[in-house]
Amino acid sequence: MLKLKKALYSLKQALKAWYSRIKGFFIKGGFEKCSYEHTLFLKHADRGKCLIINLYVDDLIYTGNDVELCEKFKESMKLEFDMSDLRKMKYFLGVEVQQSCEGIHLCQMKYAGEILERFGMGGYNPVKNPIVSGTKLIKDGGEDSENSTLFKQIIGSLMYLSVTRPDIAFVVCMLSKFMTDPKTSHMAAAKRVLRYVKRTTNLGVFYRSAENSEDDLKVYTDSDYAGDVKDKRNTFGYVFF
Repeated sequence: MLKLKKALYSLKQALKAWYSRIKGFFIKGGFEKCSYEHTLFLKHADRGKCLIINLYVDDLIYTGNDVELCEKFKESMKLEFDMSDLRKMKYFLGVEVQQSCEGIHLCQMKYAGEILERFGMGGYNPVKNPIVSGTKLIKDGGEDSENSTLFKQIIGSLMYLSVTRPDIAFVVCMLSKFMTDPKTSHMAAAKRVLRYVKRTTNLGVFYRSAENSEDDLKVYTDSDYAGDVKDKRNTFGYVFF
């Protein structure tokens, strides 16, 4: 009888084996796995020091509030695994990152250009807003049905783009209700969002550093628990869109 000593690369079992392997290494190193996000690990040290790791298959990003703690973690990873240190993050899963003393800017300019090319919207005229004010979309208004697969692909791509583009989040969520049987008006509204993206590919989210901001982070929600939410001092400063 033969016994497999190493998971074969690209098999579905390999993913589970790798996750178990690196999770065990993190736990042994004093990290705790987040209860709500299984790829997020946190380590707390003396005097408020902390280290945060986010894992995506065999890629990971880490941050913390202590340089020495970060360096020790990096050295321990190099001793345990064959890895490359890409230094300060500039690009991760389609998100472009620009870091400076003023703060951190996140955008998806390259990804936005790719989805415009993918859906043939490069030659269309751009517009100033993602949806016309007062537009009402209904489930079935007697219109012709559109290609549901194409519509789902557009909405799925826009959903990922909304990671750094909260200005399109509302209309994209509204359009997602019609993915089962999209009509002509739904497809036209989705293409308008793409035309708006063409005009605003450089927009993103900016997290201002605490040293450069005295503002408080204000949180707005329509949740039933809104009364329990209070303004908190934001570690990274104010969030600007």
